[in-house]
Amino acid sequence: MNRSLFLLPLLVIAIITPLMTPVALSQTAKKVTVMADLAHGESDKYLNYIIGNITFVNWVVNKDPITPDKLANVDILLIGQPTVAFSADEINAIINWLDTGNKALWVGGDSDYGNGYQTIQIVNNLMAAIGSKLRLEQGAVYSNYNGTYSYGGSDWPVTAKAYYRMLAFVEPDNRPDLFTQILTAGITKPILMHGPDCVIWVDSSGKYHDPVTDIAPDLIRLVLYHYAHIGVNYANWAPLVYDPLKYSNDNNTFVAYMAEYWSDKNDIIVLSGESIYGDYEPAWSSMYYGIPLDGPRWVTNFIAWLATIITSRVTTTVTVTQTVTSTTTATTTVSTTYTTTTTSPVTTTIVDWTTTGIISGVLVLVIIIEAVLLATRKPKK
Repeated sequence: MNRSLFLLPLLVIAIITPLMTPVALSQTAKKVTVMADLAHGESDKYLNYIIGNITFVNWVVNKDPITPDKLANVDILLIGQPTVAFSADEINAIINWLDTGNKALWVGGDSDYGNGYQTIQIVNNLMAAIGSKLRLEQGAVYSNYNGTYSYGGSDWPVTAKAYYRMLAFVEPDNRPDLFTQILTAGITKPILMHGPDCVIWVDSSGKYHDPVTDIAPDLIRLVLYHYAHIGVNYANWAPLVYDPLKYSNDNNTFVAYMAEYWSDKNDIIVLSGESIYGDYEPAWSSMYYGIPLDGPRWVTNFIAWLATIITSRVTTTVTVTQTVTSTTTATTTVSTTYTTTTTSPVTTTIVDWTTTGIISGVLVLVIIIEAVLLATRKPKK
């Protein structure tokens, strides 16, 4: 038998095998765990609705001081309008947790009405301690505007029939690298911000900035108020950015939710002027004073967005089937399904075997061709 014919199958196998090697090593994203904090005077209003409807994550409700052990398996920490200050140990636990990377922290604030000024101080102290740029203004956002704002193909009032029941609009900065398209999926109506504050930011020199006109590259505006003004209820301070005399007319835009992305750790920090749970009437609300709202859809999108960012170091698909049972203000069911496939902009350790396989195949091919030539060569006499 001709040796070259015997070696031909080996030649074919050597060429095909490397090309059949998987393009990338498979990676499976774990189910994200969300902790909702109730240990710092937060109300649990509508929290059960949120947990019962958002089932694509694991939920933990915390009623004790925050410790490293409690945060050990947590990916997203929600702190909805705290009224009790965080201890030094709790702050250190949060800092160390964030330092591990791939974490999301959301904190909801309040206006300075009543005891709300204490929440503003607690939140701003926490933001400063963890090294965030985000701050709450020392004041409140109100509106007496009688006109409408065009959003989602309809005209909407900017309040729910009272100057302090602000409506806000999900209008995130266009950041495809941070998947902000997830936030607006299926949203056509405003969300409620009952008696709210607005978000500002501070630079490394201690100067405060208006995020509407002055934004840093690592900051992302998510939700906005329109046709609004600034009010002050707490007599012992003045706003940090928005002079009430200058911002007294209802022709202003303010930021209701803003995020800060820490690219070195793949952490996302979000601060808002009101809460998604707790509060007098939280953002989960689906109807308020006869105005239909996209609160449940917004909170679902928001949690999905946070989960996507912190898992974005691998290629992942976030599929959310949203079946929302509304709050007690209205009993309706809204079903929405959307799928978002994201690939991290961050360099990963996934190995691409395609090029390696081709090179290996060529080398093996050269070796086998050489062997065939040697096998068919007539021996010297």
